[in-house]
Amino acid sequence: MSDKHLSTQFDAELSAISNRVLEMGGLVESQVAQSVYALSQFSGETATRVLQQEERVNAMEVEIDADLSAIIARRQPTARDLRLLIAVSKTIANLERVGDEAARIARTVQRLLNT
Repeated sequence: MSDKHLSTQFDAELSAISNRVLEMGGLVESQVAQSVYALSQFSGETATRVLQQEERVNAMEVEIDADLSAIIARRQPTARDLRLLIAVSKTIANLERVGDEAARIARTVQRLLNT
């Protein structure tokens, strides 16, 4: 059985979503690394960058989730395809939560620097 879907348009949509999830994951990974650096080095500048990235991560989660909903509504996927889309939805929610934790660390750094 081929991993390719019968609809090449659906495959293209999945590929685009996959690329955006990977981009979001990279951004969140960077946030975590920067927040740990900000905490260990007491860098207010780095903490501010983490908080700026948080806004982009939140926006990406909303955008990707909207795209997933549109794909589900348009394509009405079943079985494996639907499970994949649901897994992607859970993944982006978890990535967004990790980004929230990185932002929490950055806010803690800012509070420590202000006291």
